[in-house]
Amino acid sequence: MPIDNSINNRTFEELFSNPISFEIPFFQRAYSWERQQWKQLIDDVWEQILPDVIEQIVNDNATDKNTMEKLEKHLLEHEHYFGAIVVLEKTNSLPALKSFSVIDGQQRITTIYLLIAIVVDLLKEKADLDESSQNYINTLEGYIKNGINPQGDDYRKLKVYSNKGDRYPTYLKIFKENPESPSLPIDMQLYVKEYNQIDAFWNYALKKLKSYSVIALFAFSQAILKSLKIVWIPLDEKRDNPQAIFEGLNDKGMPLSAIELLCSYLFKPLIDDVTKQHESIHNDKWLKSIKKVGGENEYEFYLRNLFSINKPKMIGKGRKLYANFKNTNKKLSKQTAFDTINEIADNIDLFNQIVKPQDPSCKHSNKEINSILIKIERTDMYSSIPFILAILREQKAGNLNDADTIAILNSLLVLLVRRKACELKTQKYDVFFPSLLSKIINEPDKAKAFKDQISKEDLWVSNQEFEDAFVNKSLYKQTELEFVRLVLQEIDKKMQSHGQLPDYSSINTIEHVMPQTLDDEWKLYLGAEASDLNLERIKNSIGNLCLISRAANSFVGQDPFEKKKNSYTDVSALTRDLKGRAVKWNMQEIKRRSKDLADKALGIWSW
Repeated sequence: MPIDNSINNRTFEELFSNPISFEIPFFQRAYSWERQQWKQLIDDVWEQILPDVIEQIVNDNATDKNTMEKLEKHLLEHEHYFGAIVVLEKTNSLPALKSFSVIDGQQRITTIYLLIAIVVDLLKEKADLDESSQNYINTLEGYIKNGINPQGDDYRKLKVYSNKGDRYPTYLKIFKENPESPSLPIDMQLYVKEYNQIDAFWNYALKKLKSYSVIALFAFSQAILKSLKIVWIPLDEKRDNPQAIFEGLNDKGMPLSAIELLCSYLFKPLIDDVTKQHESIHNDKWLKSIKKVGGENEYEFYLRNLFSINKPKMIGKGRKLYANFKNTNKKLSKQTAFDTINEIADNIDLFNQIVKPQDPSCKHSNKEINSILIKIERTDMYSSIPFILAILREQKAGNLNDADTIAILNSLLVLLVRRKACELKTQKYDVFFPSLLSKIINEPDKAKAFKDQISKEDLWVSNQEFEDAFVNKSLYKQTELEFVRLVLQEIDKKMQSHGQLPDYSSINTIEHVMPQTLDDEWKLYLGAEASDLNLERIKNSIGNLCLISRAANSFVGQDPFEKKKNSYTDVSALTRDLKGRAVKWNMQEIKRRSKDLADKALGIWSW
């Protein structure tokens, strides 16, 4: 039956009977249903549509005409509502192929399409077991393959056609070979089998259905084709806004992510169904950027930081990112969209230099800058990223020289270390850092201008505050181990003689000289101090910490101080320092050592 433009109840048999293309547009997400949705659908078919008839038809002769008529009648009497499919008819260069954009219902239509293909695959595996298999295969393949001349693009043989990287694995699963298509090279680059939901669903459904007989599989396919009812809703392009309808409908289902909404909004002015240029931009710029940064969650974090530069405050998470961009660009032109996508792609490497500075593929070309970025990353102070990203962007553009870049980043490192050691609040960071560079970029002494801004915003940390924190606060926190290692390593470097540094990757275990949990011998050793209310804080202060190897940490355990001291090696300057300490290791001696190490820290992180 030809598909008309009226709202009506339809079956997937009607949708897939003729040569047709259901195209997933750019403002749709990739296929994203998961095990919960897959299981519910397959179980519903077996338990709600087929339970009264499946045993009978399996036991009957599979080729018996009456059996098939019973099945058909049963399916017509057991309709199952399966949601809506909202579409917009498209112009198409292939006269034999009717084409629709799927505005809502992509997950449903893709899942049913793949299920039919999976049943075909299983029937082919079981062809030798039942002579009816080939007839069933011939029937079902007409629902998954367009028998047309694709005119240079084999993807048009697919009845469900995605632009989001799903078309390649879908084609592979159905046709068992690579398509001839101008899109193939980029599709193969973007395809990662381990993370693709098409592959995940295919494997799940194959496992779920493989034990069923030939006739049961055919009955299952007929149930999803004939009994699952959808509401067919065609839109009028002149009257309806497909994207707005899409956003509204999906808010009732699986909510769209900020990245999906932003992609939709950015690409809307670029879509050209004739040149298809938007596809190459989407693949080469957008999808590659997501892959380069490490996934959609990391991509959202990157865009929040990039778009926050020169803003009054850091842009919020999730939908706030999309809302902020949309409000800033209410009338998005083609040129602005293109420039924004290029800006996003061009700054990915700079962002990776900040968040992954130890990754060999992400290192900054200037070794000193990279070294500072590594230390800043270890402070875990991500609120400063918009500022750092703005610095690196200006340096790359030639507006900041290396000396100024190093001076500003060093001052930032001092600020972050001092405030973190002092356990000072960070609420101001979200409004301080995004626009900070614009306030200092034109000053002759940029490091001084940075410090002036710190003082102005009451973020300055004095030497006395810094020293007091080292002596009186707990440096060690289980959630801040990288920061603790950074502080200990930098102090250890300062204490090393002749500039010869050990391999800190081999001595990166944080050792508590006085153990975190005291045994009876240590309690007896400490006497009244063992029950002092301040002992826990003192134990976790810098005076009680050093760096040793993991093996050495396990070896010394809860040994008494004298035994530990003799077991420590001379590789670390911090352990050498302990060997010269007093015989008695108590709260007073820990405070004394904290004060000595604080003096070293003041020299390292100095204004």
